[in-house]
Amino acid sequence: MTRRDFLQASSLTLSAFVLNACSNDNKNANFKTLKIGYLPITDHLLVIAKDLKQSDFTAVKFSSWADLSEALRSKSIDGAFILTPLALRLKSQGLDIKAILAAHRNGSALVIKKGVLHNREIAQLKGLKIAIPSRFSTHYLLLANLLEQGGLSPKDVQLIDMAPTEMIFALRSNSIDGFIVAEPFCVQAETLGIADVFALSYEIINEHICCVLAFQNAVLTQRGNEVARLLGDFLDTADFINKNPKEASELSLKFLGQKSEVLENLLAQEKRVVYRNLKLQESDLEKTLQDIKKYEVDTLETSFSDFVDSSFVNAFLEA
Repeated sequence: MTRRDFLQASSLTLSAFVLNACSNDNKNANFKTLKIGYLPITDHLLVIAKDLKQSDFTAVKFSSWADLSEALRSKSIDGAFILTPLALRLKSQGLDIKAILAAHRNGSALVIKKGVLHNREIAQLKGLKIAIPSRFSTHYLLLANLLEQGGLSPKDVQLIDMAPTEMIFALRSNSIDGFIVAEPFCVQAETLGIADVFALSYEIINEHICCVLAFQNAVLTQRGNEVARLLGDFLDTADFINKNPKEASELSLKFLGQKSEVLENLLAQEKRVVYRNLKLQESDLEKTLQDIKKYEVDTLETSFSDFVDSSFVNAFLEA
């Protein structure tokens, strides 16, 4: 088999996987509805709009950023909740996508296995094996910012790229000393008694963005009315989460697979993860791009207007 044949076969396999995932999530799904990819993390808790608001979309769950990215790249899904740096990278590679909303603010933590450290001095992190979801993640940039505050750099720790769903097991099996990733894996590690929080992400950069809701640009132009309705449902859901953490936690079980009491504990903690001020600002993107260059992830060049379409959220807020 040639490399070209292999890539074509892989694309067909991925498309079949996504369609199967849609079928498994909703046996009666209308496949003309918008297909939105997400990971089982609280960053993507807005997907509970599917049940809360009876929103007309198909939620497609992925276990890794690599799988979600490839589904977006192959246009097997119409949109996705996706890491901002990763979305920027796909954009730079020619994928015509635009972000329309921040999925949340804050929402991550650096946790270290119990017994590894004796204090929370940043210098103590030197040499540790720390898992991150991707170099193209807000978590890597947050870790780099934190290390710099203690006179260190990412080169002073052993970074291991790992799917978020694998991190708890890796910590338990002593494959890593800690990880920085989206909730609820950090609060789960706390609940299990296997790790301590070294730093919550808002303590590093308060009100930071992490994931955005991005769509194929063709979907925004051709199916704008559907996108507008969906965005409204997501913003209503964000308000619901802020006001009703217990009920939101119960709705999350179907989508995230975590115990509702774990989520309720997380959502009850002020600033740990918030679902307000979700309109993307130029300063949000500027900070992300600056850090991507500063910490030598890439040299991405894009403008706010090229990456962000604010028309949908503006229309909702004006209404």
